[in-house]
Amino acid sequence: MLTKSDYIKYLQCKKYLWLNKIRPELLPEDISDSLKKAFSAGFEVEKIAYQLYPNGVDVDEEDIHNAKVKTRNLIKKKTPVIFQATVSGVKLFCRSDIIKYNEDIDGWDLIEVKSSTEVKNIYIDDLAFQKICLEEAGLKVGRILLVHVNNQYVKDGNINPHEFLVETDISESVKEKIEETKIEVNNALEVLKIKEEPEIQVLRQCKNPYECPFIPYCWKNFPAHSIYSIGGALGKKKLEALLDEGILEVKDIPLEYLSTEKLKKHHYTVENNIAHIEKDNIKREIEKIEYPVYYLDYETFGPAIPIIDGYRPYQRVVFQYSLHVQESPNSELKHYYFLAKDSKDPTYEMAKSLQEHIGKDGTVIAWNMGFEQGCNTEMGEREVEFKIFFEDINKRMYDLMQIFKEGHYVHKEFHGSASLKKVLPVIVPELNHDELDISEGMTASNNWGDMVTKDMSQEEKDKIYDDLLEYCELDTLAMVRILEELNKL
Repeated sequence: MLTKSDYIKYLQCKKYLWLNKIRPELLPEDISDSLKKAFSAGFEVEKIAYQLYPNGVDVDEEDIHNAKVKTRNLIKKKTPVIFQATVSGVKLFCRSDIIKYNEDIDGWDLIEVKSSTEVKNIYIDDLAFQKICLEEAGLKVGRILLVHVNNQYVKDGNINPHEFLVETDISESVKEKIEETKIEVNNALEVLKIKEEPEIQVLRQCKNPYECPFIPYCWKNFPAHSIYSIGGALGKKKLEALLDEGILEVKDIPLEYLSTEKLKKHHYTVENNIAHIEKDNIKREIEKIEYPVYYLDYETFGPAIPIIDGYRPYQRVVFQYSLHVQESPNSELKHYYFLAKDSKDPTYEMAKSLQEHIGKDGTVIAWNMGFEQGCNTEMGEREVEFKIFFEDINKRMYDLMQIFKEGHYVHKEFHGSASLKKVLPVIVPELNHDELDISEGMTASNNWGDMVTKDMSQEEKDKIYDDLLEYCELDTLAMVRILEELNKL
């Protein structure tokens, strides 16, 4: 039996489908925070979508047999709207978010709910499979609709489902996909008959369109410095060509495949096991920094369903900052912070706190400063009395990441990246995010969202609060220590 989710896995990678069905014991015990967020968003948006169809009946049966029986009975009664309609044919199975009786054709409109703000190609594939499955089960399918989030919606009180969601008719797009889908469904069914694990060429499918949970298994035998570490910069065609030649290690890549100086520098560091350090260029960059220096980092939360009035879907709420301040190169390092404790808009209090600690002179340092600058612009627009303050900060910002992004400092253990998580362990090995209970931004975002919206004990809230403080503080302290090490060169 091939399910809808099986089919989507197959389209991403036939090995993903096979492992999921034949070797489920290889799945990690816990899913990633990005997947958790996606599942949670989808579930919550679906609940709001149900409000668009007030006469709907939810199948609400975990047992598949019972769900199919209940669905059949509801269909026989021509129930106006059915949620989680569960059907199967000879070889296919699906749960449809919503089916709605269409008396004009004596059939059913098929409605899928997504937390995205747009129609994506993978949704067309999803609904083409569902249409085939429903028709195989004997249902006549009419219109096919995608209900998705309206990114122009602005929260004002309770969520209004008719404004928050958009209904898009994609019947024609799905119709055009049907014949191709029938062929692919048969191919997917053939994959399930294979006794041995399929051999595939790993390109970019591991995280497109969704992150595959079998990455640790499939990548376990890759060399430490594999071509996949720079796969995004190489491009699909070059990656395919290298694999065809049996090249898996960065050091073995022919130089003509490397289109940028930074890639060539990374290749050099891996091949020769030596760091590439341009002391003069680094010195010139550091000379742009003026004291006092302010090391700034923000954490944000951007839910599909806005929790604060005045915000749009997925618009980020800046809920935390960490700020290390140094008046002069040898002066005492001071630390300031702000972390919102509830779901009220924190912008005013945060801006006020920042204004107390960031003076009118000196450089404001961030890592990947475009993110912080964007947050500053949005906060200035939200609280106009601080608009000039935030504009001034943006003019004085310096991006410490640029030294590494531009290739002035390249180390093989950066693995072609300039992210703080890759650079810090090499430059300042005694500082490490891995020891923290919250060790990356998505986890921080999700935890804050839970802290301010979910019912939990004060002890649990306090634990999240302390973990968030520790995580964000490390990010700004990391910049302090990295600059100190660069000054020693």
